[in-house]
Amino acid sequence: MLGLKVLLVDAMENMDIVATPVRLKMLSPHHYQSLAIPSGVSSLSTHLADRSVVYGLSGAFGSLNPSVALPWKDYRRDFSSALWFASVFETITPRLMRPQGRRLNLDQEGGFQKSIQTAIGTGNLKSWFFIQEIPPYVDYHGAVFGPDPFKMASEIEQKEVLHIIFRMGRHRGGIVRMQRSEVTDVRLNLHTGFICGADFDNDRRLKVEIPALWDLQISKALPLSVASEIVKEWRFMVS
Repeated sequence: MLGLKVLLVDAMENMDIVATPVRLKMLSPHHYQSLAIPSGVSSLSTHLADRSVVYGLSGAFGSLNPSVALPWKDYRRDFSSALWFASVFETITPRLMRPQGRRLNLDQEGGFQKSIQTAIGTGNLKSWFFIQEIPPYVDYHGAVFGPDPFKMASEIEQKEVLHIIFRMGRHRGGIVRMQRSEVTDVRLNLHTGFICGADFDNDRRLKVEIPALWDLQISKALPLSVASEIVKEWRFMVS
């Protein structure tokens, strides 16, 4: 574990933005609860958000701050100390599982007051709802920007590491496998650039092509070298 800490500190002090094209394979169902469906929510099947990949990969390397509770949401703070940025990940075979019922048992498990139990009964809160998850074995392609994660993992393990497994999705409920891939063009999440302070008025590269969600504003496909230069600028802004 000490060797891991030394590598992480060294990586932060000698930050080198390297573009590593990768493929993510879903190993278990997972969901984000992003899109409205009748009596529930559905995951976005076509794309994976960049921040989800960054948090998942960071967790795999033990670089997230340990805490008994979630910290106050501040993406700019998190990216100022993150080892990686990432592109948006996309698939050419988007699929969703059939809606599955879930129960939110507030009255028995939550110990909430009678006023909340009454609200549930009037329909303002539902004790039963549906979700649609991304199924296993769907592949997503993109890139991570920062130290080569496979090179870092190989140094830690003292042997060649060809894939990295980590958790992502809501409540970290999904398991994915990352491995190297051949990717020439990637899309960036311009909302991440906005958080970092990017100048959208004067940079013609920063135009939204797919407004997927309010915090997932997807750029046009960019050559990997161009995307890497943009991410370097974002990294400088939050450093």
